[in-house]
Amino acid sequence: MYELIAELVFVEENDYCVVVGLADSSTDPSRYVILQNAKAYDDQDRELGMDHAHLEVGGGLEPCYGGLERVSLLGMELELLLSDVEQRRLGIKGGIAVTLKTLDSRGPLEAALGQICALEKIAFALSATAEADCLTVQQGLRQPG
Repeated sequence: MYELIAELVFVEENDYCVVVGLADSSTDPSRYVILQNAKAYDDQDRELGMDHAHLEVGGGLEPCYGGLERVSLLGMELELLLSDVEQRRLGIKGGIAVTLKTLDSRGPLEAALGQICALEKIAFALSATAEADCLTVQQGLRQPG
């Protein structure tokens, strides 16, 4: 499992794509995850196999398109489960586990991940409420997924 504690959570959306960036430092990141998804694909994207969400991890072998099988955002824990092929391509085993350092950017992150999962038809598990998230984090409990 590729793991990091995200000090920086970056979400950007424009007319063409949605980008989520998570990094262990805002000034000198050594571990990071970038997830990018186009809102529409053209024939060239499809011909090149670039018609799925793009995923890159810091230190990974190479970025990949597709292979994202499930996303869960429970409390302050984000987990991205990947296909076996993409795990090998990225040079990781299992998936990606990100612990958010704060809940400050939870709303934009949740919205962006929900949009990417909807566009790509990826399973998206989400905890019920921000209040439950805070309580869960304070008690050190995990919600069932």
